[in-house]
This record gives sequence, C-alpha cells and structure tokens, in this order.
Amino acid sequence: MAQRQLFRVAYCGTGLLAASLALGPAQAQDQEPRTWYVGGSTNITHVEVYRGLGWETGGSERGFSVRGGWQFHRNFELELAGWRATDLQWTEYFSTVSGYLTAQTTFDTTALQASAVGKVHWGETWEGYLKAGIAEYQVSGRQVLDTLQTDAALTRDVDASGSDYLLGAGVVIKASPKWRVRVEYQYFGLDRDFLGVRAGDDPSVDTFSIGLDYRLPSRKPTVNSLQ
Repeated sequence: MAQRQLFRVAYCGTGLLAASLALGPAQAQDQEPRTWYVGGSTNITHVEVYRGLGWETGGSERGFSVRGGWQFHRNFELELAGWRATDLQWTEYFSTVSGYLTAQTTFDTTALQASAVGKVHWGETWEGYLKAGIAEYQVSGRQVLDTLQTDAALTRDVDASGSDYLLGAGVVIKASPKWRVRVEYQYFGLDRDFLGVRAGDDPSVDTFSIGLDYRLPSRKPTVNSLQ
C-alpha cells in the first residue's frame, strides 16, 4: 500500500514538474489553436491487487474505448471516455473463512472516465503525456465458491458500482495534422468487496491500449461573425 501511495505522489509531482517546464515555451509560441478531437482504442486489460509486498495479476482480456476531448492549450487537454472490458477474471483464496477455499470471479467492466491531460513535446512529431482523473465504473459477473471437498459449491451473481481515481501515461505520434497515434497505460481503483480481497489490499483495473485520435476541423470565422 505504501509503495503505491508513493507512486501516486511521485506521479503527481512529475506531472507538476512537466507542466511547469512545458508551460514556459508554450506561452511564448502557442501555435496550436483550441480544438476538439475524437478517438478510439483497442486495449489489453487485467486486474491487479497490491498486497503490500508486491502485485498479483489476473489474466488479460481485450477491450475497447471511445473518447472525445478539448485541447484548450498547447500542453493541456480535458478528456471524456467510455471504456469497456469483458471476461476479466480474479481468484481469491480465503484461508481465514470457514468452509470456503477460493472465490473465482469472472466479470465485465464498464467505465465513464473524465481526466485532465498534461503534455510535453519532443520535436514536431512526438508527445508524451500524463493524465489524472476519475472513473465511474460498473462491474457485474459470476462468482464461483469452491471448498476443499466440493468444486463450485456455490455460484452466485455479483455486481458493484462506484468511482475511484484514474491515472495514466502515454506517448503520441502525430501521423498528420489531423491524425495521431496514441499508446497508453492507465489504471483505476476497484471495489475491494467485489473481489473479496482483504481490507489492506489495493485492487485496480490496468489497461495497455493503442488507438487513433482525429482532430476536428476548427471553425473558421465568417464575414458576418467579424462584423
């Protein structure tokens, strides 16, 4: 838990430092106008649980996301995304629960994500970015409880919903003035009770994605709008 908290603090500190370094030259030459963009990604997603001494990882499954955003400054964007992954799996061992040995959960996850993005530029083609925000998620699936004597002693439907932090980082390649390629890693927190993990554990949904963004044409002023 302490290591992940340290990571979050370092992440925020790095973001503030990058923003301060990038803001200076951007104020002097902000050549990119305010603009809207849309995009989508395919991803590989898995569940991770931080135990205090390290991470345990579930199996990976494919998912997708769609997004839209507003670039209001050369180095900053606001973004809203819809995200989904199916058939995620987690197995939890209940050594202290009388009668049950393991809980195997298979579930689907849908999330609405809102984030702020801070960017740094490497030449005319490459960008790096950090993002931080909130994920409003809903999870639902099936949980199978096994005992020492009986497999699938109990099967039940499980679901949960909530909101938690969202952190991510990525690289952008500007393929053209309108199109850009994004490679990104992100994760958001998940309800402990849904997976049955202990109170001190820290579960998250982690995603590696690759996708495209399309920059919408800027509206040009007309003669009537200038009068």
